[in-house]
Amino acid sequence: MKQTLLVVFALLVCTLTTVAQNRKQLVQARNDDNLPARQLAEIDSVIIKHQLVLEECYREVKQHNSNLKGKLVVRLVLTPEGTVQNVEIPRDDIANTKLDNCLTQKLKRMVFTRTSPKQGMQTVELPLNFADANED
Repeated sequence: MKQTLLVVFALLVCTLTTVAQNRKQLVQARNDDNLPARQLAEIDSVIIKHQLVLEECYREVKQHNSNLKGKLVVRLVLTPEGTVQNVEIPRDDIANTKLDNCLTQKLKRMVFTRTSPKQGMQTVELPLNFADANED
């Protein structure tokens, strides 16, 4: 019985060692400097995927201000890892702090594709237009 447990334990240790080595290889592969640059189409895809979340901010604030509509530009600073390091709103025709804060919070949670650390930070400006669907 003890021999069987030792064999099972030894197999378990070998398996865990192999898993740890595989994880190390995966981490090394993820740090590959040869990753391609992040394309604008990839960024647009992430924004479109989260469009409803951004519109939720607008709907929430519009409940308190029925005339709320307009355009704004958000500036995102993306890290090579794909996280959003900073969000700024350099142009804001709406001028609503609650909307700005909500959008900033939602945008900071987005995750974009990874890119090579050699690419450095990437700054992107995105125009957003908020109006009711039945308005022109």
